[in-house]
Amino acid sequence: MSKKILYKDAWQSIGRSPGRFIALVLLMLLGTFSFVGLKITGPDMRQTGLNYFNQTHLADMTVTSAYGLNQADQKTIADQARVKTVNYGYFTDAKIKGITNGIRVFSNSGSLSQYKVVAGRLAKTDTEIALNNTLKGTYHLGETITLQDGTGLAKTKFKVVGFVKSAEFINHNDFGQTSVGTDQLSGFGVTTKRAFSLTEYNLARISYRDTAKLNAYSNAYTKLMNKRQATLLKDLNQHRAAKYQAAKASLSTALINQDTNALDAASVDATLTLVEDFLTSHGLTAVREQSTTANPVLVADLNETAPSAPPILLGHLDTVFSVGTAKQRPGVIDGERLTGPV
Repeated sequence: MSKKILYKDAWQSIGRSPGRFIALVLLMLLGTFSFVGLKITGPDMRQTGLNYFNQTHLADMTVTSAYGLNQADQKTIADQARVKTVNYGYFTDAKIKGITNGIRVFSNSGSLSQYKVVAGRLAKTDTEIALNNTLKGTYHLGETITLQDGTGLAKTKFKVVGFVKSAEFINHNDFGQTSVGTDQLSGFGVTTKRAFSLTEYNLARISYRDTAKLNAYSNAYTKLMNKRQATLLKDLNQHRAAKYQAAKASLSTALINQDTNALDAASVDATLTLVEDFLTSHGLTAVREQSTTANPVLVADLNETAPSAPPILLGHLDTVFSVGTAKQRPGVIDGERLTGPV
């Protein structure tokens, strides 16, 4: 009996306000369509992504090193299980003159993580560059740009010959952090290997034999890559101590063999540049602060947003020797001992 009264009351309510009833039905239909659309969109988007990854032969893993990837590192990578292809290259961060944000400059990637040309073409010479497609409109084909603070670049002026996309940068609103400019990357560029002056590769892209049939969005693929990443990192870390000592000896020797007479602005500037290049190549942000009464001061931050007070390392640019002494009496390495002019 109670159900009959409920049904009767419901029908009467619909009859008194048919507009409200229709609005509620339409809202339910809209919600249903939206839910179905979202359920369908997810798989479609993932499949579109997989197709794009396959077309550009996206690498399974990327290795970067501030110290470079020497012969021992390359052998370690090649000896990893199930490695199919390894492409080596260069990259560095630089600032385009006239803007505050930086861009990441790569050498052409070869067969892995290929760039898809949107307009123009890829660089063919060491003075050409292709920029990412989100910079199209800001820069134009045929325009010449000047790159500043690009450690490891042999050239500074590049002609824009194309605009490209990369599967390594899916999010076009966030290209990552950098130590140049305002610490935020605004895009990337691709040039030739000859445009770099680095003596060792600092980038390796790796593909494996047993990942071709795995879905890149699957838990199986993620688990496999996490395991291989941990193994590769452990094996590469065995070379870190020797590379650190070599870099330390190289910097120390360069400093000893560089005149730093406080009364000679050119020698002070050369020493500042030497230290500045070393720091920025290892991920620090280095800024010169000019002084009206003394030589410039070089201030470097490793993580200026860290919540705790940072450690401070102080040094001064001054020697008692006149300019030319370092060339006359260069530094000498004797075992673990390094000496300079005396």
